[in-house]
Amino acid sequence: MTTHLWLNVTPAHLRTVGETLATHPAIAFAAAITGTSNLVASGVFRTPGDLYDYIDRYIGPLPGIQGIETAPVLREVKRLAPALP
Repeated sequence: MTTHLWLNVTPAHLRTVGETLATHPAIAFAAAITGTSNLVASGVFRTPGDLYDYIDRYIGPLPGIQGIETAPVLREVKRLAPALP
């Protein structure tokens, strides 16, 4: 279950949160961005319960998190690399 995550992080913690997300095995991509959110990530989870646990256990405790939005990917129409089993 691929899911996009948009995070609002206080500027003082943006680098720390981004670098921390980049070390998590469930996160395939993370980047600082501009707009209504300032950090975006793409994660791969087995079930919706795994996504919930990830947000609760790994994102929630990070410093400076002000908000998060998630969007599960329902269907991909193009992928640059083959899917992992």
